[in-house]
Amino acid sequence: MSPNKNGDMGKGKNQPGARQRSRPSSDGFPHKWRERWDHERWIESRVIESGGDTLRQSRVTINELIDDYLEAGCPIIRQGALKPKSQRTIQNEKYCLRPVREFFGRILISRVTLNDCDRYFDWRASGGYVTTFMVRSKEITKRTRGGTRAVDLELTALSNTLALSVWQGRLKTNPIRERGPYADKSRVHHWRETAPTSRQLVQIVAWLEKNGYQQPADFTQYLAYTGARIGEALTARWRAVNWAEDMIHVKRSRKGLMPWVPILPEMQKLLARMQERATGDLMFPSALNPNTALDPSAFRRLLGKACKKLGIRHVTPHGLRSSFVTQARQSGLTDAEIAQLIGVKTGPSIIAEVYGNVRPDHLLNMARKIQAATATLTTAAGIPRSRRAPLSH
Repeated sequence: MSPNKNGDMGKGKNQPGARQRSRPSSDGFPHKWRERWDHERWIESRVIESGGDTLRQSRVTINELIDDYLEAGCPIIRQGALKPKSQRTIQNEKYCLRPVREFFGRILISRVTLNDCDRYFDWRASGGYVTTFMVRSKEITKRTRGGTRAVDLELTALSNTLALSVWQGRLKTNPIRERGPYADKSRVHHWRETAPTSRQLVQIVAWLEKNGYQQPADFTQYLAYTGARIGEALTARWRAVNWAEDMIHVKRSRKGLMPWVPILPEMQKLLARMQERATGDLMFPSALNPNTALDPSAFRRLLGKACKKLGIRHVTPHGLRSSFVTQARQSGLTDAEIAQLIGVKTGPSIIAEVYGNVRPDHLLNMARKIQAATATLTTAAGIPRSRRAPLSH
């Protein structure tokens, strides 16, 4: 066999051992480069990387994942399926994700670790988040500090976002799934613990009226007398009042049952006074715009201010709802009846666990009844059991 041009014996250019020259393809790329580029594109399309993470994951930011989460409607992942949340819960999560965006937004998901949760906590505690909000049509910019409870809620919203991405297959794991809470549960006070007593409710209403806040005073009583959620009460309209049947039709939130609230005697007096001052269909219109409802944030701040001035424990709008539940329990209603009455879909279990503590004075009165019943346990001859001789066997 004669040698070829390169002096190689027995190796032609088409034989396996021969070194092939890169020939240009139809688009101008050498075949060797083209094959390598196609292979990399194939790997990226399968979103697989040799290290176990995805190529796409290494390029995705937290902002992109949050956008996807909000577009999906902030769903709950339960039993391998996506379940919808209430509009109120979605609104709260959107609020929590604002500072999360500010801190994590531009960070690549491939670089997020548990240590970033501690860094976020320090950043929030130091007042790193600057927010802008409206107060009486004026824009206010304020540096805010997040407490342990706020940080837990915000990081929970972030964890929910990452969990959805895992469910969708965009991420392999949730890097902050094993995060522990910052808030001490023993020091977290639930709003049910801030339900005002009857005397405190009278004090709050009197302070609001004395300082010229008549509508907030009416709204405070409306929440306490109906047990409605603040969102349900703000949309109340006069045309929904059924005077003949002593009820107000309500559009329940959170898929609640019982689309009405009763008009109790105290509520009837309140409605009569409110109707004399009514100027439109909305029961609680804004002072700045009669076509819109009272601002809930402004009401919360005013309610907190009243409690501070009076020197009583902080009361929330939901605490007023709890006050109604407590009064209903002390009036003899069962937890199942109360659950339907306030539009709770989950039933009596949540009333027993979350709502409806009874007040100390009510417990004292019940204890006195028990003592009185014990004193009547006598024999037919009128001799107390404790003085009876033991039975002979």
